[in-house]
Amino acid sequence: MRPVSQHTLYPERCDHCGRCVRVCPTGALKVGASYIAIDREICEGCDRCVEICDRDAIVVRTAPKSAAGRPAGPTDEPRAAVGSRAEAKALRKVVAVAQKPKAQHTGAGAVRWEFVDAAAIAAVMIAAMLGKNALLGLRVVELMPDAARSLTRALVLALYYGVQLGAFAFLARRHKSGLLRAFGLRREKASGAEPASAVVSAALVGGLFLATEMFAIGYGLAVESMGWMQPHRLSNDLSSVFGSGGVGIALSAVLVALAAPFVEELAFRGVILPVLSRRMGMWGAILVSAAVYAAFHFSAWMFAPTMVLGIALGWLATTRRSLVPAIALHVLYNGAAVTAAFLLTR
Repeated sequence: MRPVSQHTLYPERCDHCGRCVRVCPTGALKVGASYIAIDREICEGCDRCVEICDRDAIVVRTAPKSAAGRPAGPTDEPRAAVGSRAEAKALRKVVAVAQKPKAQHTGAGAVRWEFVDAAAIAAVMIAAMLGKNALLGLRVVELMPDAARSLTRALVLALYYGVQLGAFAFLARRHKSGLLRAFGLRREKASGAEPASAVVSAALVGGLFLATEMFAIGYGLAVESMGWMQPHRLSNDLSSVFGSGGVGIALSAVLVALAAPFVEELAFRGVILPVLSRRMGMWGAILVSAAVYAAFHFSAWMFAPTMVLGIALGWLATTRRSLVPAIALHVLYNGAAVTAAFLLTR
């Protein structure tokens, strides 16, 4: 067991940068205009807030022993440490909200997902993929006229994503929550003195979109210059699946640029990432979930750019504490691929 520790709080030193709040994996830390509070019940003692604070507003110290001679535990002291007595009354409401069971999670949503949930999602995704490939590989589908074949493939993909959405809704209900609330599909809320601004999120999404696109383009040019050519170009894949006309573009936009990012973010950043973060920490979980995400696409050629995208998506979901920015970045990334694919066929 790790030693019991406490934090000495100096709100007068705080410059309200908000970094400590963003790195807290459980939401135990609250920072206001003149107070700092830690909910001892859900604090994991990771001390990330101490490490990132360069003003020494949060300092770790060894917990005093109780009257029985053992380290003081949660029952020996207040669950929320306050830097100023004058703030106690104003802080009661903040601490009460933080102590609710529904807030005890490390993901973007209101549900604390468990390993069994992540395993169930992975099983459903693998089963759905096997079923999709089996249906699309039927000889009768290959013998259909082009229009009928494109429509059939679109229906199969819609069923593929629908099955996964049904699994997400079932798990959310199992945890007595709605789908939007369970997965953090809500507008970001202010946290202490650091407002989770939509403008900040939009800027991060835009910057990461440019960065991931530049990496993907540079990676593609580099490996092709070394003789490792992409097995099947995206343009050929999409046009052969949905057709190159207006209907094909529409189906690609709905299924590839919208449905796929939404479903994949619920699975990888909504469930798998927070489950891993409780065992590996923030960056360990981001890297492992990104590697699993890249492997799920079953393409050695695309593994590196897909993993880089997964890292960016995981960082967004973790630091913004909402899946909305990650979904937005994923939609932009896939949308750019769809647009480029159909432009190349013209």
